[in-house]
Amino acid sequence: MDEKEIDTLTANMVATQVVIVRVLGRLMREHPTIAAAIEHGFDDAASQAESTDIQFPPGHSVKTFGIIEELRAAALGSQA
Repeated sequence: MDEKEIDTLTANMVATQVVIVRVLGRLMREHPTIAAAIEHGFDDAASQAESTDIQFPPGHSVKTFGIIEELRAAALGSQA
């Protein structure tokens, strides 16, 4: 994989994260009844990241868990 492909994948990943955070934040603001479901979805994602530790190289699930927590904070913080 060359540097241009890595840059494209990185940009794609960042864009996807921004969209997810903003959409979830808006849903939580505009539809408070589903806010708990979104919060539980983050809990489920964190649990899955922790449980996959055996399947991936050491430290991978820790990084994944950290990213999930950053996205959770961004989405929940975007409620304000």
